[in-house]
Amino acid sequence: MMKNLNKLWIFFVLLSMLSCNSDDDTSVSNCSNIGCTEEFVSIIVTIKDQNQAPVALTSYQVIQVENGEDITINLSNSAFQMAQQDGSYPVTADGIFEQNQEAEIQFRGFIDNEEVIRSNYMIATDCCHINLVSGDTTLILE
Repeated sequence: MMKNLNKLWIFFVLLSMLSCNSDDDTSVSNCSNIGCTEEFVSIIVTIKDQNQAPVALTSYQVIQVENGEDITINLSNSAFQMAQQDGSYPVTADGIFEQNQEAEIQFRGFIDNEEVIRSNYMIATDCCHINLVSGDTTLILE
């Protein structure tokens, strides 16, 4: 019985090794065969004051650090008013960067044209969505 189990185990190991193909087109760099969810992912920063109250910025800017490109998501007036009420502002979202990229971006917040807060983020995209690699999503305005 034990001898048969060993043979069966060896058979499965060999079968799994033979089924692997180093030229497989389903690698992470080829996204054509990947099924993505329909959700839309965005990265949001929440800014609070020292009393934990939301901070209403008069404007904000998001810059791609490597090339200085302004990648700020344009909000409608009503969406910006909601962001100000909550103190929550979009940093980036799906569709801004190509698939399988990494980038450093910088959020800058302004009140009456004076920069009051700045924070850097590392983001990465996979075949489907954007992901936060590093950076604080809750900032305290001093």
